[in-house]
Amino acid sequence: MNQVDIHNNNYLHFIKQFFVFILLLICFQLIGSIFSLIYSQAALFLAVNRLHNDTADEIFMLITHLGDWPVTFGISILCLFIRFKYSLVLLATMLYTGFFTQVIKLIVQHPRPSIYFENITPIYTIKNYVLQNSLSFPSGHTTCVFSLAITLSYIMASKNKQALFFLIALIVALSRVYLSQHFFKDLLAGSLIGTFFALHLLWLFERSNWYHSPLLKKNIMTIRHGNKSVS
Repeated sequence: MNQVDIHNNNYLHFIKQFFVFILLLICFQLIGSIFSLIYSQAALFLAVNRLHNDTADEIFMLITHLGDWPVTFGISILCLFIRFKYSLVLLATMLYTGFFTQVIKLIVQHPRPSIYFENITPIYTIKNYVLQNSLSFPSGHTTCVFSLAITLSYIMASKNKQALFFLIALIVALSRVYLSQHFFKDLLAGSLIGTFFALHLLWLFERSNWYHSPLLKKNIMTIRHGNKSVS
């Protein structure tokens, strides 16, 4: 893995390194915003809610777990064997974006689809699949997976991989509407928070001298071998 080589204090210059990812995100936001202007969030949700089939149900129930925090945590543990700084940024961006997501949820107080439609119209639900009844806006899974995707783009420093990471994050986000857990606006907000709040924290790290210390460029194996040499 080759990390992005950026030591510029300009935030705009920093995020240019993620042009492909951000361009795709802008396209997603524009398309989502246009549909949101034409149709209500309820109408968009119900349109997707009628598209269920057994195969898609199984696929999306599996895919959606990529937005769970243990996935990011697990990848960060694996990165301890590559570079400590990779583990650091994965955990830090997850916690940073997750914090702001929870704060916004508490401020907005928007109900989940299962609660919103409770006294309006029945919605399709997958048998034995648990629907969340907590706050809906923005989507925590979407925030988490977009934070993960942009951070992996930062770590690997490959524009080609940016497109792949974005596509995976997008599919995970869309699974949240398909599984009746969120509205489309929750995904739009979550993808923005996950991407740009993570980029902001990565930019702050890049500007810090401690972040470029030799220790953070090491991994568990090099530390272990170093201790054996000393002994």
